[in-house]
Amino acid sequence: MKLLTFLGTNTYCSTTYGWQDQGKQTEYVAAALAEFFPVETIQVFLTAEARAKHWQAFQQAVPQAKDIDIPSGQSEDELWHIFEAVVNSVEPGETIILDVTHSFRSIPLFVFLAGIYLQKARNVKIAGVYYGAYERDRKRSPIFDLTPTLKFAEWLTATDKFLNTGSAKELGQLLSTIQQDFYRQGRQNQEPIAPMALRQFGDRIQAISDSIELVRPLKLMEETARLEKIPNETLKTEVGMFAQPFALLLDRIQADYSQFALDNPRQADARQALVKQFDLLCWYVDKSLSAQAILLSREWVVSALCVGLGRDYLQKSEREVIEQSLNQLVEWAKDKDHNPKPIAADALGSVMTNLEGLSKLWSQLRDMRNDLAHTEMRQNSLSASDMTRFVREKLLTRLRELFGDLN
Repeated sequence: MKLLTFLGTNTYCSTTYGWQDQGKQTEYVAAALAEFFPVETIQVFLTAEARAKHWQAFQQAVPQAKDIDIPSGQSEDELWHIFEAVVNSVEPGETIILDVTHSFRSIPLFVFLAGIYLQKARNVKIAGVYYGAYERDRKRSPIFDLTPTLKFAEWLTATDKFLNTGSAKELGQLLSTIQQDFYRQGRQNQEPIAPMALRQFGDRIQAISDSIELVRPLKLMEETARLEKIPNETLKTEVGMFAQPFALLLDRIQADYSQFALDNPRQADARQALVKQFDLLCWYVDKSLSAQAILLSREWVVSALCVGLGRDYLQKSEREVIEQSLNQLVEWAKDKDHNPKPIAADALGSVMTNLEGLSKLWSQLRDMRNDLAHTEMRQNSLSASDMTRFVREKLLTRLRELFGDLN
């Protein structure tokens, strides 16, 4: 385990720093932490001013420490230099603890951010973040554990992903972990309330996120319907007690996902299920999830025509008939003067007035879907920008024009 610590230019007085039932008299918190925890390496970051004032005394208190020079952080360039110095002092996969007690000016904040970066980018485990609260008029000064503040960064990252992509997978994992840790630590015998709904809610929103990501609209309807059955008052109470950062998002997540809820979608009214699927399609477009939007819209067209013609839209054989009819329509539309009108055109025409528009849309969706499936391994593949532009600017408008009564 590696200890990263910092020195400023203040005058540090001797005190007994206490951690749990341990104590050590010293001027420097790092000396106490090195005794309280199984520290193998100590790296101290210090400015030229801090070196002149403290380095000699610090070496005597912590003889195994290795020094790293840093600037005082008075400009953006200097702050980035500090950031790089901290990051480069740690190897991927290492376990570290951070002591931010004696840091200078804004350095503690930058060090904290560097720690978060190391967690994400280099798989570094932060075993603890500590601050020694020197109390001049008392014999013992406590060391505060600031490690829980790292969780705020995880909440921020998970929140940002939900707001931008609609995926609450990371939020769900955090909620599930909170409940698991509560029981693993045996707190159910100490606290007046034990969480019962957090993991259930977390599991549900993870399943919902997977369904959205992998374009499983029927499973999405089932999972969101199950989400609505979790007692709301119980959930809000538990969130307020054990997951406060989530409180501001709870209503937003419930509102965003509830639009997809439908019990037993395979047995439900087909038109109602189609409307829910179109809502999901709009969600994909709004969140710039173009690949999912293309995949779903291609299938939605087939489903809508099946329903319009009174066919079972979940039967493979029925879908194949519609797909063949659409393909025949495309071939006929290429040269109506010379190609005979397919029988399928009359059937489709009974539920669709704009066969030319339908033919064009199907041709585009078919080609884009195939291009996605073949991951550009074709002679004349479509560009990502063209597909994205089509989804953003034309897809929903075309579908609403053709299938106005089903969306």
